[in-house]
Amino acid sequence: DSADPPADRVLFVARNTALALFAASWIAKRTPAARRRSVLRRLDVLHEPFEQGVLRVRIKGNQVVLPPRQRGSDAAAALGYAMVIIDEAHHVYSRPAARSAVEALVTSGTRRMLLSDVSQSHGRGIDYPPGLQEVVLSEVVRCSKRIVAGAMAFQLGGEQKLLTKCHHEATGPPL
Repeated sequence: DSADPPADRVLFVARNTALALFAASWIAKRTPAARRRSVLRRLDVLHEPFEQGVLRVRIKGNQVVLPPRQRGSDAAAALGYAMVIIDEAHHVYSRPAARSAVEALVTSGTRRMLLSDVSQSHGRGIDYPPGLQEVVLSEVVRCSKRIVAGAMAFQLGGEQKLLTKCHHEATGPPL
């Protein structure tokens, strides 16, 4: 397993097991069967509690499973990752212990992708790593126009929230 070069390895960080399994299963379903095992061998996950360490992604029968890789972040950090994707990053980086656990797995050659929603965080004073480029997503793919309109009442951003639109333009059922 650890023979894969760091340039080929990705770590997905999630808040819980269910989200980690969902992301790994999503990737597995969209990867052609002939390449599925080799792609998943290059994907690791880390979910809370982070003390349990990095988990591998494997296929057992027709299910995605997450067996332990190695105990302790030092062993996992030695693997190296080309990219670390942190979902719900506003929760991870707002807690020093969680931030440290994730950052211990980042090397100088690692690219980070932080997925975050300021409207779900507890504030804007989160200590994210320096040098990140912010990208604002303004198109909702999984919702109807009515869901997008209903969600606007809960969005932050003043007039900016009016720019959010539905990707497929389906009106959807009445709310």
